[in-house]
Amino acid sequence: MTHDALWYAEVALKLGMKEASPMNLRVCRRLGQIEYKRLLNVANISPPANMEQFQTVFDIGRQVFVPDFMSLEIAYPVKNLLQIHVLECFAHRGMEKAGQLAEYECGIFERIFGWFDAMNLNYTIKPDLTRCLKFKGRDCIVTFRFQF
Repeated sequence: MTHDALWYAEVALKLGMKEASPMNLRVCRRLGQIEYKRLLNVANISPPANMEQFQTVFDIGRQVFVPDFMSLEIAYPVKNLLQIHVLECFAHRGMEKAGQLAEYECGIFERIFGWFDAMNLNYTIKPDLTRCLKFKGRDCIVTFRFQF
């Protein structure tokens, strides 16, 4: 994550946030796609066909890819629904410290979208993540509804 933060800061400094933020989103999504395809291959796991399988595969990915310093809660409140509540966000903290939070777009969830791409999942998401939810004064709670 340190390399990521340093790279992002250099790009933002050189090109500005208007260029750096969309680049970061594309990179994060592609990273998610690559790392999850590799995980599925190494673990010899097929993409999930239902929510129960998804929960198992998603939990394996969380154990492998989500660092300890990411404080979040995962819930499955109803059928085919995943809710992620980010309690403490390193990206929010870092962008706030750098004075760039107003222009930051969340790369953390873009990476998760990449995971879902790798698993060929169809889903909808709420709310809109165009800007950091914490910056908007909201709790960072994102809900995914899957269509299996």
